[in-house]
Amino acid sequence: MSVLRQKLSDSLPTSNKTVHALIMMAMLLFLAFGITGLGVFALMYSLSTMSAGNDSATSHGISSMSSSRLGGVAIVMSFLLLLIGIIVLSPSTLGAAVNAIFLPAWSTVFVCVILGASEDFKADLLSPFVRLAAKLLAFGIFFWITPGVVPDAIGVPLLDGLFASPVLAWAICTLFCVGFINAFNMADGANGLVPGIATIAFGILFLEYGGPIEGALFFVCLIFLIFNVLSGWFFLGDAGSYGLGAALVCYGLQGVAQGDFSAGFMASLLSYPCVDFLVSIIRRAREGESPLRPDNGHLHNWLYGFYATIFISRVVSNSLAGLTISLCSSGVCLVIYLSGWLPVESNTWFGVFALQTALYLVVRSRLKNTQSMESPDTELGHFDLICNIE
Repeated sequence: MSVLRQKLSDSLPTSNKTVHALIMMAMLLFLAFGITGLGVFALMYSLSTMSAGNDSATSHGISSMSSSRLGGVAIVMSFLLLLIGIIVLSPSTLGAAVNAIFLPAWSTVFVCVILGASEDFKADLLSPFVRLAAKLLAFGIFFWITPGVVPDAIGVPLLDGLFASPVLAWAICTLFCVGFINAFNMADGANGLVPGIATIAFGILFLEYGGPIEGALFFVCLIFLIFNVLSGWFFLGDAGSYGLGAALVCYGLQGVAQGDFSAGFMASLLSYPCVDFLVSIIRRAREGESPLRPDNGHLHNWLYGFYATIFISRVVSNSLAGLTISLCSSGVCLVIYLSGWLPVESNTWFGVFALQTALYLVVRSRLKNTQSMESPDTELGHFDLICNIE
């Protein structure tokens, strides 16, 4: 234990409290998930200390220490290692999950991961226009060669008429997927928010399909969520938000096309990034600002401001904001799903989505009206939890 403590102290410019917290986190994950959980934690920790993908304290505006944007890379590496383990131990288990859609879908997901990783390792290596065009091309090709993933209808009369045309359906799905990935990336502004939504979503997918891929995704997202919230210096980055967003939207459209889920259920499950993205675009258009320019007018920023009036630590406030939103949006869907109140194939989920949208608008308006919050140039999202609780 003393050797581990010394290594942690040498690799991180943190306090003894941080070192103790890391050791406790490792022990917790080992007790909960065994050697696999400890191995994934060790991989994530190793990547979090790399100089590549490093953000200085001044770039994110809150932490007293630098942070790492390689959480998405860690999730991908952990996911691939788990799949290799599954192939070695039980090849038939993974073989049953492979179908005609498998290779095109995951190729598209990994294209998005690579595009995001290029930004994480070197800012502006690829221009926003190039990344956008590449995502449009990747999803356009995906839907063109796998038309079975494109739903014939989604339960919305106006849009169902458009989906009757294969070309229009292809174009709508392509634009929607790219828009959702950008929305998922934009929502990644608080510890535990996007990782929490992804963990809940993949957990439901695992309960529905029971496959090794869904199980592995749920497992690595859960461990990252714990690491992200309890350390705070390690966050998804563009590789993580692009990759997880692409995987979720592919699963969602395939599920809707096959009749496994209703479009309303997927909309409700992923309501926060969708609603926040649309509200942000409308708000910025009214203000004459670019819809793609980052700012601090999101609900998670206002909720952070509310928590900051209660807790001394800005980091605790941020993490609570992220967890609150993920639990009150996707978490509500998980409760309804587990209780069996609504079948996942029901279009009644559109009513749940409407209530979530109304709640978003009411809460955001109340928080905005009761706060006087400045808008710094950087997002209030990524900083160290342990070091600032002092």
